[in-house]
Amino acid sequence: MITVQHHWNAAFEGQARAQVEALLPAFLRASRWFGGKAQTIRSTRFADILRAETGDGAMVLGLIDVSYREGGAELYTLPITAAFDTEADRIRHDHPQSVIGALTVTQHRKRLPGILYDALWNEACAYALLTSMRRRAPFQGSSGTLAGSATGLFDEADMGACAASSSVLTGEQSNTSVKFSDCAIMKLYRRVEPGMNPELDIGRALTARRFTHSPALLGALQYVQGGAEPVTLALTQTFVANQGNAWDYTLTQLSRDIDRIIPLNSSTSDLLFDYRDSANLLGQRTGELHMALGQPSDTAALTPEACSESYLQTRVEAMQQAATQALALLRRRLPSLSEADRTVAQTVLGQEFVLLDRFETLASQPLSALRIRCHGDYHLGQVLYTGCDFVIIDFEGEPAKPLAERRAKCHPMVDLAGMVRSFHYAAHAALRTVHSRYPNLPSQPGLLPWVEQWYRTARAAFLRGYRTTARQAAFSPQSQAEFNLLLDIHMLDKAN
Repeated sequence: MITVQHHWNAAFEGQARAQVEALLPAFLRASRWFGGKAQTIRSTRFADILRAETGDGAMVLGLIDVSYREGGAELYTLPITAAFDTEADRIRHDHPQSVIGALTVTQHRKRLPGILYDALWNEACAYALLTSMRRRAPFQGSSGTLAGSATGLFDEADMGACAASSSVLTGEQSNTSVKFSDCAIMKLYRRVEPGMNPELDIGRALTARRFTHSPALLGALQYVQGGAEPVTLALTQTFVANQGNAWDYTLTQLSRDIDRIIPLNSSTSDLLFDYRDSANLLGQRTGELHMALGQPSDTAALTPEACSESYLQTRVEAMQQAATQALALLRRRLPSLSEADRTVAQTVLGQEFVLLDRFETLASQPLSALRIRCHGDYHLGQVLYTGCDFVIIDFEGEPAKPLAERRAKCHPMVDLAGMVRSFHYAAHAALRTVHSRYPNLPSQPGLLPWVEQWYRTARAAFLRGYRTTARQAAFSPQSQAEFNLLLDIHMLDKAN
C-alpha cells in the first residue's frame, strides 16, 4: 500500500515514487501491449514524469525505462491517474487490467483509499491528451517536454462532440487507441524510441496529398528532450466508419462460399469469382497508396530513391540470414512434427541452398524499380472494410523492428508480398474452421484444391488491380519479368 500526504500525485515524489516503480513490473507483464514478456525484467524506473491538468482532476504521463536481465532496455508510455471510493470500485470491476496498484491519500487526518490506474480509461484524461495536440502548449517534465501539434483538419473537426464520449478500443497488441464519439481515434504508442514514428510522417504526407483511402491525420504528441530526436508518443486521426477489417470480411466471404460448396459435395468454380472484384479493388487502392507515397518530395525521408548495389546486397544478406534462422528452427523442431509434416519439412530443408541462391538474383542485375516509403506491415488486418470500399490503416510498420528499419524506404513489392501472403493465410484459416462448424462431415479432399484455387484467383485479381493503377509510376518495375522476380523473392522472404 502506497500512502502519501495531501494529493495523490505526491506518489511520484521521494520514497513513494520508488514504491510506484516497484509496482510496474507486475502491471507491465499483465498488459496486453507490453512487448517484453519473453524476457525477465531487471528493473523499472520513471525516466521522466510529465504533468498535465485536466478539467476535473489531474494525470501524469510517465515514461518508463524497462531494463532486462538478458540485456537491453525499452521505453514505455503510461498515463496515470487516481480514483477513490465508489469510482475506484467501478474501475476495479469494469477495467481491472488498468489498475496499477492501491493508494491511500491522507488529508486533514482523513484517509482516502483509492487506486492508481491507466489514465486512458478516464474520459477527462483521454480528452485532455487529445486537446493538448491543438493547444500546442508544452508540458514540462523533469528532463523533457511534451509538445503537441495539429493539422488544419484538427480545427475543422468538431472536437466538442468528441468530448461527449470516449471508449478504449480492445484487441490491439502493441498500442492503445481511444475512440472519441464518431469523429476521432487517438493512438497512444506504448513502446517508444527516439525518432518520428512512421505513422506520423506518412500520415502527414498522405493527408497533405489528399489520399482519401486512409484516415486523415489530425494531430500528434511528441516528447522532446534537449538535442535528442523527438519521440512520438501519440497521434490522432479521423474516425472511419467501417464494418470491421478486411481479414474478417474475407473469412466471412470464404466461409459463406464453403457453406455453399459442402451440400453440393463438389467444388464449384463459379464461387471463385465472388471475391474477385473485392481483391481487384484492394489492389487498386494499394496502387493508389503507393502512387501517393511515391511522389517527389522536398523531404529527404519521403523522396524516392534508386536501388543501389550496396542496398541490394544488404537486402540479400538480410533475407538470407532470416531464411537460415528459420530453417535452423525448422530443423530443431523436426522430432515434434507429425510424420506427414516431417516429410514436407525435410523436403524444404533439402532445398536450403537453392532457396539461399534464389535471393542472390535480387542483386544479379540492375533494377528499374525505385525504393519508396511503404506501409511496411501490410496484410488484410491492416485494412478496414466500409461495406463497399477499403481504407488502409496502421502505418507504423512491424512493431518488433527498430524504428530506423521501419522508416526505411523499400520496394513497394514488400507490401504486395505481405497482402498476397495474407490471402493464402485466409484461405487456409477458413479451411480449418470447416471441421468445427461441421463436426460430422466426412473428409472432403475437394475443398483443399478449391481454397488453393480461390487463393490464386484472389492473388491474380489483386495484382491486376495494382498493376492497372501503378504500372506507369516511376517507382514501378518497367518490365513484367522484373515485377515477377521482385514479387517472387519478397514472397519467399515473407515465408520465413
